[in-house]
Amino acid sequence: MAAEELPPPLASPPAFAGNAVGAAENLVAMRGQWITFYDAEYHLVVRFLMRSGASLEDARDAAGEAFAESWALLQRRPDSWAQINNQRSWLRTVALRKHRRPPGPRRRLVPVAGAEIPDTAAPGLEPGELTAQTLAVLEALGRLDRQAQTVMAFLMDGFPAPVIAQAMGITEQRVRDVTKKARATLKRTLSQR
Repeated sequence: MAAEELPPPLASPPAFAGNAVGAAENLVAMRGQWITFYDAEYHLVVRFLMRSGASLEDARDAAGEAFAESWALLQRRPDSWAQINNQRSWLRTVALRKHRRPPGPRRRLVPVAGAEIPDTAAPGLEPGELTAQTLAVLEALGRLDRQAQTVMAFLMDGFPAPVIAQAMGITEQRVRDVTKKARATLKRTLSQR
């Protein structure tokens, strides 16, 4: 898997100046940083959710809600946003919770301008072949239990075991155990195809 260039974490904006002009400039700077973060992460969060068992539509909805929550946090309490150690992991955790939340009157869908998942094929593979392989992997991931799906989705997005453990509220050893078992299951499932 090729390493993807990661966006820098959003910095805390300077304290708002006492005048309206300074506050407006700070808001513009914050918005610019957030949009860069959104552009770099949106399709990756959607992909992460799909690896965790969500359909494309549900993944887009949950990712949109998570980004809306991050923007609201950034506007309300910019210092709190800057204190999040791993904003990429935080965003995926929030999106996963949004996706897994039971439906009901408190669930509110936020319309999101869709960013398409890039169509970059590996050399030598035809699009039909790549699609079939992708669907096979998603199906195999869907057969894993919920915790294993989440661990594998984090791993496939390049997060190390300590970050996964913190995001999921489990021990690093549990992450390693789940990973080992999930890899064996995936190997067995995909070799039967």
